[in-house]
Amino acid sequence: MKVVILAGGLGTRLAEETEIRPKPMVPIGGRPILWHIMKYYASFGMREFFVALGYKGEDIKRYFLDYHGLVKSVTVELATGRTSFHEADVDDWVVHLICSRTATASAT
Repeated sequence: MKVVILAGGLGTRLAEETEIRPKPMVPIGGRPILWHIMKYYASFGMREFFVALGYKGEDIKRYFLDYHGLVKSVTVELATGRTSFHEADVDDWVVHLICSRTATASAT
């Protein structure tokens, strides 16, 4: 089953937090609110997510693009720049990050 998550609001009731990040990325217990929502759905066997982006959607994209480096231990060889990731429990999700046309158009 697929899950659609609307993640495009301004989060005005969390104004002190959402000035620097979108509401879905406000951390709770070291992880973004969005991750907690997805983890809840995953507990029912749902593994494919469509996240409709809006306000500061690039921050959400960046989180998922950097996900492996954020959740796993990593070794960096400074002389070569080579990195290796170490085993860790990683969520087996497929995440589609969908940009709205108005959010994309207003950013340019």
